[in-house]
Amino acid sequence: AKGQALMDASIGSAFQVANHVFVRGLISLVLARSSGQATFQSIADKSIERMKSWSEHAPSNFQHKLLLLQAEYSFLLGKSKDAAEKYEMAIEKAGKNGFIHEKAIAFELAGIFYRAEGNVSKATQLYGQAHDTYLQWGAKGKADHLRLNCPF
Repeated sequence: AKGQALMDASIGSAFQVANHVFVRGLISLVLARSSGQATFQSIADKSIERMKSWSEHAPSNFQHKLLLLQAEYSFLLGKSKDAAEKYEMAIEKAGKNGFIHEKAIAFELAGIFYRAEGNVSKATQLYGQAHDTYLQWGAKGKADHLRLNCPF
C-alpha cells in the first residue's frame, strides 16, 4: 500500500513537471519573440528537448505539446510553412487525445501566428474556434476575454 501511494504521488508529480515544462516553453517562446533575448530561446530549447523524450514514450500525452512548442519555435524563426503545419497537427492531436484545453490554446496561438502573417481571415476563424473550444472546456472567462480582445 505504501509503495502504491508513493507511485501515485510520483505520477502526479511527473504530470505537474511535464505541464510546467510545457507552459514554461510556451511562455519563453512568446517572450523570445517579443524581446529578442536569446535567454528565452535557450529555455525553450530545453523544454522542447524534454518534451521530445516524453513524446517518444507517451505520444498520446505529449505529442501535441511538442508539436505546439515546435510550431511556436518555427514562428519565432520565421519558418511560416513549418509553423502552420505544426499548429495544424498540434490541434488535431490535442483533440484526438482529449486535451481540449490545449486544443483551445493551440487554436489561439495559431490565430496569433496567422494574424502576424497578415492572414486576417484565417486568424479570425482560429480565434472563433479557440473561443468555442474554451467554452466547451468550461473556461467562460477566457472565452469572454478572447471575444473582447480578438476580432472574430
